[in-house]
Amino acid sequence: MGPPVPGGDAKSSGYPCFAERGICSAQEIVRTCRSIYARHNQVKNNNENGPPVRQVAVVVPVVRLPLSVDEEISLRHLRRHLGRFDRYVIGLQKMPAELSDFQLKPFPPSYFTGRYAYNRLLLKKEFYRSFAHHEYILIYQLDCLVFTSNLEEWCRKGWDYVGAPWLKNLDDPAQGFLGVGNGGLSLRRVASALTVLTSKQLLEDPNERGRKTGRRSKLLYENLDFAPQLKRKIVATKTFLHRCGYHNNVSWHVRQHAKTKSNEDLFWAFDASKVMANFCIPPPNEALKFSFETAPRYCFELNSRRLPFGCHAWSKYDREFWEPFLLK
Repeated sequence: MGPPVPGGDAKSSGYPCFAERGICSAQEIVRTCRSIYARHNQVKNNNENGPPVRQVAVVVPVVRLPLSVDEEISLRHLRRHLGRFDRYVIGLQKMPAELSDFQLKPFPPSYFTGRYAYNRLLLKKEFYRSFAHHEYILIYQLDCLVFTSNLEEWCRKGWDYVGAPWLKNLDDPAQGFLGVGNGGLSLRRVASALTVLTSKQLLEDPNERGRKTGRRSKLLYENLDFAPQLKRKIVATKTFLHRCGYHNNVSWHVRQHAKTKSNEDLFWAFDASKVMANFCIPPPNEALKFSFETAPRYCFELNSRRLPFGCHAWSKYDREFWEPFLLK
């Protein structure tokens, strides 16, 4: 099958993945081909430097035992639909007998003392390096459900990060979606996560950032209106520092996330593409096929009355909707 004809229909080009991803123009196809080629070389290099890359690992955070009734239901869905995949428990230091069908991936207990400590872990290079022999990881928190075993199909779609889309307004879902995607049930490309977290790319243009004022610098700038030459020197110094990465790179931004107690999935959804231009996240209508979180009835209708691959926070958001689908 030959390459797509410029200006032709992606659905008839011989490359159905383009149509599935909503990529139709010749320019978009060229950009996607370049992205796929670059990733192919990255995986090839990984294979040359170590054991063969496995496709996907399912990663399950467990912070306390015994599991609750709802957590047991989530685990039952995981075993039923994803039992044939590599499965790892994180959060424990010793594997209990009831989880003997999983492998243990130990991390320091300090990362499991609370929600924000766990968020820090999922922004650590070391976390993704520990799964470097897998192309993808599926984060499966124990308030998730999965309804099908087509995880490999989602890996083949080539997204770097997939999670449930967020609504702009929980009380009025018709306002649409804010973005994609929730991290509780999320598929992440390991190599792309490492590319982002090790990037030296600047987050913002240093000239623009040098002119920006924060709370303290705004007060300083206002008091320097009488000394424009000194003010220009300060701006030039700030610009130089930002060009060197000071308060303008991924490491700083990740530290800010931890400092402000922001959820790690917000970083992957909105900031990763600032340092990795071809970081691919699906649009909301595609992400709905992967997962629901809030307003599941609305999402179900929007998804042509079809269940997604899985869901997150099923017992929190409209448990009654999910009851008929539970494995009890």
